[in-house]
Amino acid sequence: MKLKALLLLAFVSLTTFAQDTEFKFAKEGLTDFIVGKYEGSAKELYGRTMGWIKENKGYSVVSSVENEKITFKGKKDPFICSKAGGTNVCTIATFVIEITFKEGKYKFDPISLEEFDRKETTTPQNLNDFSNYYNKDGSLKKYKDNVPAAYEDLFNGVNKNLLDYMDKKKKAEEW
Repeated sequence: MKLKALLLLAFVSLTTFAQDTEFKFAKEGLTDFIVGKYEGSAKELYGRTMGWIKENKGYSVVSSVENEKITFKGKKDPFICSKAGGTNVCTIATFVIEITFKEGKYKFDPISLEEFDRKETTTPQNLNDFSNYYNKDGSLKKYKDNVPAAYEDLFNGVNKNLLDYMDKKKKAEEW
């Protein structure tokens, strides 16, 4: 009996303190940040990430603390598309992400996102509250069904692109 209680306690502890590995969209907002594991020192991870940003023409460094963290901005065009009057209308997103490095891991933290329409009307988005996309009953508003996937795909895609780049560089260094 004690063993079952101990196993249950261990499971609850692990699931309670487990860190997210992907961004999820919810009415309460986007996952705050994810922690990725990657073999290497903070200095190596910082260097590879800086190389990745420089190779991506749509990204630029906003600020950095050498071997500790990088804040960069980027652009996603198109971001969210919807049908309006028989035509496809798309927005553009500009985003800011901060990546902090430690031995064997990094913290990937979206800081901000702004949406633009084709007329350059700017709409800053609160990444901690997406209630404006939901009805009072908790369902997504009409024409907003693709919004959750757009946010998740953007930030998960940027993170995956970074990991793919680091894998490629690591493989090239170890030949």
